[in-house]
Amino acid sequence: MENSWFPEDTDAVNKSYSNVTDLYRSKSLVTTFMVLYILLALLVIVGNTFVVSAFKKVRTRRAINIFFVSLAVSDLMVGAVSIPLWVYFLSCPYFASCVRPNNHVESFYRSFDVFSALASISNLVAIAIERQFAICWPVQHRTSSFARFYVMIIAIWSYALIVTVFYSIEFSPTWLMYRGVLAFAAGFAIPVAAIIFTYSCIYARVRSMNEHWKKSSAKSSLRNTVQREKRTATTVVIVTVLFLVAWVPFFVVSLMYSFDRASLPSRKGFTALLDFVKWMHYSNSGVNPLVYTYRSEEIRKMLTKMLLRSTGRQRHNPRYIR
Repeated sequence: MENSWFPEDTDAVNKSYSNVTDLYRSKSLVTTFMVLYILLALLVIVGNTFVVSAFKKVRTRRAINIFFVSLAVSDLMVGAVSIPLWVYFLSCPYFASCVRPNNHVESFYRSFDVFSALASISNLVAIAIERQFAICWPVQHRTSSFARFYVMIIAIWSYALIVTVFYSIEFSPTWLMYRGVLAFAAGFAIPVAAIIFTYSCIYARVRSMNEHWKKSSAKSSLRNTVQREKRTATTVVIVTVLFLVAWVPFFVVSLMYSFDRASLPSRKGFTALLDFVKWMHYSNSGVNPLVYTYRSEEIRKMLTKMLLRSTGRQRHNPRYIR
């Protein structure tokens, strides 16, 4: 089975469903992958479900929480849909009772994989913009209407949907061969450039503020607010870096597949490379809840209370409900 964003390669797809003796993974390896992906899907679903519930109940910094919830929803989509479908495509050729999925299912999986990835990185861009607003213009941020943040959320998901639609339409054989360039530009290059620019502005602004505060020993609520927002911004930077680490191999291999396929390993080597890049970008959806829990004391307390309630060890506490 080809990678979801790799251009169409009919021979490769057909070969992946050929006789088991022609496949490049052993059945024991496939079984191991199935177990690992199932565990990963459970981690993604449970972790991000708790994160959505926790952020919805946290009473402070509600603006940034909206975007964290949106990002968690995009990760939930990966755990609930993309990973199970990938497990099916991965395992199906190795089991005689498995019925090959039709082209519509394969197309849905490919498009959904693109959509969820675009939604994730678009949320990271929106979060970076929100952090710039919160740190560089804290007063305006605190008095701003929530309507603008909801508009940003709508724009995020609309962008992901529009790009996915263009990616999925089969305009021509040439388009099918090189549409990975659209995925790279819209899903990686442009968002990463926007994130770098935004955080560069935040860094410059924070540095200027620190120089000003060093000259003035007076403490203010504004200064304390900015310091809190800086910690949240650091958390977002960590999440963004982890996203890039997880997705860079995928995009590099994808571009090489389109323009320099001869440089890629063949047969068994390419299958191993495919397994690596797929595991990397799917595992990213399970990492974010761990980062939130590690970085935010408030989220840790909320998740602990939720776990205790779910096990019946603590009664409902209305103090944490908005």
